Amino acid sequence: MNFAVGADETAFAETVRAALAGYQPVDWSPGAALDDDDASLSARLYEIGLADAAQTGHGFVAAAGLELGRARAPLAFFDELAVGETALAACGLARYADRRSAALELRDDGAFLVPLEGASIEAALDSQGFVRVGEGGEPVPFPELRTWSAFHTAYFGGLAAATLALAVDYARARIQFGKPLLALAPVQQLLAEAASLARGLELLAWEETDDPWPALAHAGEAACRVCEVSHQVHGAIGYALETPVHSFFRRAHATRIFTRAVARAAAEVAAAP
Repeated sequence: MNFAVGADETAFAETVRAALAGYQPVDWSPGAALDDDDASLSARLYEIGLADAAQTGHGFVAAAGLELGRARAPLAFFDELAVGETALAACGLARYADRRSAALELRDDGAFLVPLEGASIEAALDSQGFVRVGEGGEPVPFPELRTWSAFHTAYFGGLAAATLALAVDYARARIQFGKPLLALAPVQQLLAEAASLARGLELLAWEETDDPWPALAHAGEAACRVCEVSHQVHGAIGYALETPVHSFFRRAHATRIFTRAVARAAAEVAAAP
């Protein structure tokens, strides 16, 4: 394992951060049917060479994924790199399907191109433009998803780092029982657990493995746990739409469900005789 971050990767992370400057995530409310794909942001990411950097080395993938996760940026760019102009689908749901005519659905028995005529975005936990996919479809080659998986592993690390920072800042500022929450032992224990998970995710993002799916599965679970700790520290205010905590919680859980379905399909197809 080599967790050293080179100067090129550090510089590229700063470039991605600059491209994200001014980006504002889509506002979500209960029952909303939203697609947070941002054409202008995707254009900036292409301009800085993210598509090319993904072919250059794993470190650039990790650097970009971590920064995009911290910003809770759309995940549509990752799907486009993997499957092009079609939407990516798994477990009967296509994401970022708005204005797309077909979805590449990954199933236990392969990949299928399914038309999306008449489909509409459904109200969902997160604003990833989820659409129900019908049965059938034309069999097509299963896509190469190694880079897609690495991006998502790093993205989970970015989500965890961002929501942990929110929890620490809140615990430092919130006075309870005459002292900051951060001075209370139970809160310190929760934040120590979350910090260990978040740091571990950052290290995991930089590690390149032959089989990316176990890392992705762990990343999803760990990021969700960090988000849960952040909710615990914030208390009831964490559920208010005016605070950003719930947005990271929703993004982590919705993305974990989707990536787990993709990973299962990939594993089943790889194991088939």
